[in-house]
Amino acid sequence: LSEVVVIGYGTQKKKEVTGAVSVVNAEVIEKLNPVRIEQALQGQVSGVNINSTSGSPGSGLNIRIRGISTNGDNRPLILVDGNPITDLSVINPNDIKSVNVLKDATAGIYGVRAANGVIIIETKTGTKATPIRFTVDSNYAFQETTKKMDLLSPIDYAKYVNQALDNNGSNPRFTLYPETGTDWQEAVFETAPMYNFNLSANGGTEKLTYAFSTSYLNQEGIVGGDKSAYKRITASTNLQYELIKDLKLSFSVIGTLSDKNILQEGNVGSVLFNGFNMDPTQLIYDKNIIGGFTQADNLTNEIINPIAQMANTFDTSQTKKISPNFGIDYSFFNNFKISSKFRMNYAEVDGRKLTPSFFYGGSKNFNADTSTYTENNDKYIDYTVDNFITYDKTFNNNHNLKLLLGYSLYKNTGE
Repeated sequence: LSEVVVIGYGTQKKKEVTGAVSVVNAEVIEKLNPVRIEQALQGQVSGVNINSTSGSPGSGLNIRIRGISTNGDNRPLILVDGNPITDLSVINPNDIKSVNVLKDATAGIYGVRAANGVIIIETKTGTKATPIRFTVDSNYAFQETTKKMDLLSPIDYAKYVNQALDNNGSNPRFTLYPETGTDWQEAVFETAPMYNFNLSANGGTEKLTYAFSTSYLNQEGIVGGDKSAYKRITASTNLQYELIKDLKLSFSVIGTLSDKNILQEGNVGSVLFNGFNMDPTQLIYDKNIIGGFTQADNLTNEIINPIAQMANTFDTSQTKKISPNFGIDYSFFNNFKISSKFRMNYAEVDGRKLTPSFFYGGSKNFNADTSTYTENNDKYIDYTVDNFITYDKTFNNNHNLKLLLGYSLYKNTGE
């Protein structure tokens, strides 16, 4: 009950909190060792639902606090050291000190942005009068699918096709039932490696506390391997300096560089869709066909050889983001404190896609007569300015009065 939790623009002891607030601390996060911080919230916080619309490396997860509350955007407000962000992939889970989830009126102080709840993330800081301490951890893992569809064997597929043709009054396609073919799920799925490395340092003097960290993540996909790989480099700095008594300066910055290779997924024409629907009597390759891959000529126009599809996919997205945070706090008259913060997010997203000319089969939707190359560049910037004055007074060791007055300014632009 003496645990301190972060609430709107301040902190409280857990026993004093009257609203619905849940906390996930660093020990829990380190034990789970998640790739993304959303994974550390799964099953850890009541009333919070985490679900995924994609299984590809680096893909985001949907967070819903107490269900769907609006007809529009249902995402909660996410604050990292007070800085609003929308993409949690930029945060290294090893840098996080605690995650506080505000689920009811406790979040009201953030206004309409908090209609779907608030997730407040605190990053790790140094400790005063502590020698520098280095921490290194690294892990290497393998990923594979846990379940496959129960599909027809080449012989069963041939019998099914012949029966369908016979029912339609047509001649059978197969006069001899094939004994060999392709398990297209086995061809599409693979055992994919994942490597993660983290290096951090923290400590402090009587006036200065500091924390530095960097990390590298390389995760390949169980579909496509390097064709769906995700790579991320993060670096962060957190400094707090007591300039004079009662006057403290703070600075933190998080920088992220990520690269994501993209395969078509989640709908008709995706790699998995083609893998599930491809003819199991066919082989993967045919040296007598231009391009070297077999063609799905006896199937509908949206179904093509998934191995050929992956070989001809060159779609990448690179994200560069930096989030600086400046602050000054001044305490006076024992009970008053002025706090001023400036926070900013700047992001660039560069997309590059090459579609080579290729013939997948007669009348296939994916056929390309000429090669095309496209690039796009998007830039986003937002900033937040907070200015507050706080009065905090305890009477007779039993009664506490805390008043907060100030304003918060937020602006975002994009191009």
